[in-house]
Amino acid sequence: MKDTIDIEQVYDSHCRRLYNISLRITGSSSDAEEIMHDTLLQYWKLRHKEQIRDLSRWLTSVCIRKSIDWLREKSRWNELLEGYEDPALEESPSDEGRYNAGQIMKALASLPDHYRAILSLHLFEGFDYQEIAQITGSKENTIRSLYMRGRKLLAEAVKKAGYERN
Repeated sequence: MKDTIDIEQVYDSHCRRLYNISLRITGSSSDAEEIMHDTLLQYWKLRHKEQIRDLSRWLTSVCIRKSIDWLREKSRWNELLEGYEDPALEESPSDEGRYNAGQIMKALASLPDHYRAILSLHLFEGFDYQEIAQITGSKENTIRSLYMRGRKLLAEAVKKAGYERN
């Protein structure tokens, strides 16, 4: 019975955060939910859970790695997906000429995977360039360049979508 309570507590405490991390990286709600569940399943399958010093950090790390692995797998199929336009991303700007978090997230979702992942890890998860480089296996200078280009592309995507103030 103690394991059941532990599982419920871990799920309730971490599911929303893990889902949001993965959603920002993958841009796909269903895939983010699957990755969140896979992350929690990986934890529950561990034999020596007590050896994890910081559960939140461990779960975050696993979730990020699973999300990046998903992006790598997806990139293998990009040729098939080229030209696909998601009608859910088309939304008119707000009446006040401002943009909200949902609109920014839609613009972020329209970016290429590698830019979206770097921006999400840095802006939303608070990882510095060195940590992102370690997670992705890239050089720190490459991460800095991708971040700067991604930030510029995000601003252009927001403007292009008509979210710029008039």
